[in-house]
Amino acid sequence: MATSRKITTGANDRPRDAPIGQTAEGLPDDSSQPIQADNEQIERVRKSLSRKPQERKRPATDE
Repeated sequence: MATSRKITTGANDRPRDAPIGQTAEGLPDDSSQPIQADNEQIERVRKSLSRKPQERKRPATDE
């Protein structure tokens, strides 16, 4: 498969047999820190995400 032509030479250029994202074995490609959240923050976000779109607060517009 490595003998075939490249499809792109742009920003997404990588070897054809290279894994994408974190689908490969080993350490993840991501070097960010884990998110730290307390139980109150988790519940607040859970409630916010579970509301119907009509119930969500919309920013006021001056029209």
